[in-house]
Amino acid sequence: MRLTIFGATGRTGGRLVQQALAAGHQVTAVVRGHYSIPGGPGLRVVTADVMNPNDIADAIRGADAVVDTIGSRDAGPTSVATEAALSITKAMESVGVRRLILISNSARIAGPGDDWFTRFVVKPLILRRLLRNSLTDMAAAEQSTRDTALDWTIVRAPQLTDAPGKGSYRLAVERNVTFGIRISRDDLATCLLDLVADPQSIRTHVNVAS
Repeated sequence: MRLTIFGATGRTGGRLVQQALAAGHQVTAVVRGHYSIPGGPGLRVVTADVMNPNDIADAIRGADAVVDTIGSRDAGPTSVATEAALSITKAMESVGVRRLILISNSARIAGPGDDWFTRFVVKPLILRRLLRNSLTDMAAAEQSTRDTALDWTIVRAPQLTDAPGKGSYRLAVERNVTFGIRISRDDLATCLLDLVADPQSIRTHVNVAS
C-alpha cells in the first residue's frame, strides 16, 4: 500500500513510518525543514509546507491513503490541527485521493462507554479545562474533515505514552473505550495501519485504548 504520512517526525508519526515500512508499505513522509528519519527501502521523504495545499499535492498524488498525525505541542491557543486538516483535505480532493485517517483526542467526548467517574468528573471537570486549547483545535479539525466527501476515519486516542507496545489495543466505534485512559504510541501506530485497510471504519469515529 502507498501511504502518505503527515507529522512523520513526531513521536506518533515516526513510529507509524517505521511500522509501515516494516510491513512492506511504500511510505511518503512529509516533513518541514530539517528532519531525522531512519532511511530504508520504500521510504520517500518530501519537504513541504503542510499548510499550503499546492505544496503538498505531489506528496499525496497516487497514495492509497493519507494519515494525519499532526497536533499542537503548545498549551496556549492553537489552530495547527485545524489548519493542517483543511490543507490536507483540500490537497487530497485536488488530486483525487480519498482515504484519510485523522488522529484526534478522546478527552473531549464524555458519553457512552465511559465509566461514571470519567464521564462526569474526569473529562468535563479536569481534562476539558486542562486541555481546552488543543481540544478546541482538534474539534475543529474533526469538523473540517467531516465536512468533506472523503473516506475519512477519525481516531480518538486517550493519553499517549512512550512505553513499549503490547501489540494489541481495544477499539470502540462511535463510543468511548471503557477505562480507556491511555495507549502507547507504538500500539496507536499499529491501530492506524490496521484501520487504513478497514473499509468498515470509513466515515466513523473510532476510539482506541490499551
